[in-house]
Amino acid sequence: MSATTGDTVLAITRANLRRLVADRSNLFFLVVLPLLIVFALGVAIGGSAGDTRIGVVDTDPSDLSRSVTARMAELQNVELVEVGSAAGLRDDVARRTLDAGWVVETSEGHTTFRWLSSGDGQDLELRSVFGATVQEAGVHERVVALVSDDTGAAAEAAARAVSAAAAATPPTVVDVEQIGEDGDTVAGIQAVVASGQLTLFIFLTSLNGAAYLLTTRQLGVTRRMRAGPSTVSAIVAGEALARFVVALLQAAIVFFGSLFLFGVDWHAPGAVWALCVGMALVGTGGAMLLGTIGRSPQQVGALGLLLSLVLAALGGSMQPLEFFPDGLRRIAFLTPHAWMNDALWRILVDGDGLAQVWPNVLVLVGAGSALLAAASVALARTLR
Repeated sequence: MSATTGDTVLAITRANLRRLVADRSNLFFLVVLPLLIVFALGVAIGGSAGDTRIGVVDTDPSDLSRSVTARMAELQNVELVEVGSAAGLRDDVARRTLDAGWVVETSEGHTTFRWLSSGDGQDLELRSVFGATVQEAGVHERVVALVSDDTGAAAEAAARAVSAAAAATPPTVVDVEQIGEDGDTVAGIQAVVASGQLTLFIFLTSLNGAAYLLTTRQLGVTRRMRAGPSTVSAIVAGEALARFVVALLQAAIVFFGSLFLFGVDWHAPGAVWALCVGMALVGTGGAMLLGTIGRSPQQVGALGLLLSLVLAALGGSMQPLEFFPDGLRRIAFLTPHAWMNDALWRILVDGDGLAQVWPNVLVLVGAGSALLAAASVALARTLR
């Protein structure tokens, strides 16, 4: 490449970047929105790292209700809060000042435990534990009553005998193996969310730049450049380089923003950046092709947004591919997004590195190169 050609390429690239920065709305979509989505989805899916606050309404405690409360209080990461009335508990759960709760109701010697939930399903596991605890405590109470009735012993003596018999029985042991360190759950979820947004926004930001190329063509800027000393190859290279730089800039914002603001551990940064380069090529080729064949900025903008969201959803940026049915998963790999998201999942979850995900990188580079070649030919034809 000659010095004149190189200067032309750099000049076109700088002009495109200045246009990007001049529109302040682009800075919001480029910087703020991706990081905001990473944070919001990570917190919403991951939940809070603090204790789960459970309200208890038990105005007339019995041995059974005391036993249930004592057993629930032994659970880790659970804080029990006494509430004066069922109506107050219902309001607290509705306002999310409490995560859930239960009300103890006694009528004609019969005790009912009523669980109150926000209905979002977040308390499903705790609800199951509560139900099992109530059943266990109820069985214990009934056994004590039967022993007391059959032997004529006092209830206290029968309870001690049942407890002693239970203690003499070999317990059933459940070993729990924790994967990862304490506090890693929310950060890990945010990492998976960040990886999906990384793929989505590299492509989305690239296609948003298609409108700039279309406007440049419609205003005759590229033709005037062609009338001067600029060659067709220099113009095409400059437009391509500008979109490639913007795509990598978007990748850097999501990568380093999630790293420094939310503590996301990307595990294998080299492999992640190799994937980013491949996806940036895909986005660059797609943007140039769309900007070349498009007829109006409105059409290009709408089509770019539609393609970005559809391919992101189908390619696993909004829900991990591991949750897809087998048939849909096979279809998903027709998109470049699936190849990148699959590799990012294996890096973040399985601990893979570049040695394992290089085929995905090659697919992205190949797809991006093919799109870029097709777009370059199409753009070059409009300049001749």
